[in-house]
Amino acid sequence: MSEPIYSPPPEILTRPSLRHILRYLGPGVIIASVTIGSGELVYASRSGAIFGYSLLWCFLYAGLFKAIQVYTAARHITLTGEHPMVAWVDLPGPRGWFPLLVAVPAVVLMPIAFSGIPEILGGFVHRLTGMSTSGPDIGPWNHLEFWINVWSGSLLTVCLILALGSSYQVLERVSTVVLAAIVLCVGVSVVVFWPDMWSLLSGLFVPRTPVYPEWLTSSDRYAHEFRDRSPWLEISIYLGAVGGGAYDYIGYIGMLREKKWGLAGREPVSRRQLDDAVAQDNPASATTIARGRQWERAPLYDTTASFFFVILVTLLFAVLAALVLHSDHAVPANNDLLNEQETFLSKLHPELRWVYRIGVFLAFIGTLYGAFDVYRHTFVESARAIAPKYSTPARRPWMRRGIVAYCFIGGLTMIWLPENVAGTIIKRMTFGSIISGATTCGLWCFVMLWTDHVRLPPPLRMSRTLKTLTFVSGLVMTTLGVIITIEYFGG
Repeated sequence: MSEPIYSPPPEILTRPSLRHILRYLGPGVIIASVTIGSGELVYASRSGAIFGYSLLWCFLYAGLFKAIQVYTAARHITLTGEHPMVAWVDLPGPRGWFPLLVAVPAVVLMPIAFSGIPEILGGFVHRLTGMSTSGPDIGPWNHLEFWINVWSGSLLTVCLILALGSSYQVLERVSTVVLAAIVLCVGVSVVVFWPDMWSLLSGLFVPRTPVYPEWLTSSDRYAHEFRDRSPWLEISIYLGAVGGGAYDYIGYIGMLREKKWGLAGREPVSRRQLDDAVAQDNPASATTIARGRQWERAPLYDTTASFFFVILVTLLFAVLAALVLHSDHAVPANNDLLNEQETFLSKLHPELRWVYRIGVFLAFIGTLYGAFDVYRHTFVESARAIAPKYSTPARRPWMRRGIVAYCFIGGLTMIWLPENVAGTIIKRMTFGSIISGATTCGLWCFVMLWTDHVRLPPPLRMSRTLKTLTFVSGLVMTTLGVIITIEYFGG
């Protein structure tokens, strides 16, 4: 092979600077926007309200470790044109065991996201209308549950229509606007309230074992939700909330095909082709290596920017909750997971409550709006790896339509299942975070180390620093995941 295997990258990748990061915002922004609704607005606020500053470390480290996890996979598709799921089929052991381990739970759990997220917003809408939260039962549902289901089903339908009627470019722009607006609003609030910096820094960098405050478990309002619930299960939700889960990242990596960075979106190259391209007797070897290193900056910029915003917004909401809700013993819980946070802005000025309310709608609609597109990619990329004979280009549009229908119908079904059958929002989200949360993300990191070694020649492999960071990320997330799983199934 005498020609470089990579096309010339744009000048902003050959001469990197901080301002160039903003030019390479792409699918990562969608991942950030998809997780802001249920993640930052609800669970980060819930953490600050319950634990004050003491669990800020959970959000910081989870965000950093997941950023590394995602970047290693994004880097792989950029350099090889191959989704990591395809490479994982050849892992030692039964053929395809790891892609199945990641993909099957991801597909099964999709309806949980498409029921829990609309229900969180549905409860908020019901209280916003001023309608009664108590009344006679309606069929198998209590009064509040029935009306939350009505609002939730309507919102899910609206988001489906939006998702079907827009393109990737529109989705990317909407996500960027939503993200910027939320960061601005909560940032101003934190500056005005101004936290205790020593407590904040201590909670941010020093990991602590989670312990419920006494007032939480003795309160008539919260005792039934928290008295028999391990604090480690709370951590499981927080870990899953920061930046999403493994099922989100399968789709995110697939979305990189549309950006056509490096070989992403092009015909994958084999290990032999890569070896030939960087061989010492190949006159184009040095150019190939240089271009590969330059192209890997594109997913680095995207991942860095998106997870910076994820971590920032998460910490801002957790800090605001510690400042405003913790001392008042007010916790987002039960079917009321968004109303307490309104005080973040209304304490500045009563009319600012409308800024919060509009922000909530934008964030949650953006979450569902983006999730349809992300999960379409998740399913298609999983099928391309596990069942390539059936995942032909002609069938992929039908597969995308099918998974959208599955998410919508599955989510709608779970919304209307009585709570004593489907479980509460928190119980469903906890189960989802256990199955496809920290443990899966940690194992992903270890598998990417194997993939990098097997699929790439030495000049294009991860640096020693990146390998070390990937290993540490995998070790910490897997360990936390095992602890949480033991608590869930053994408790």
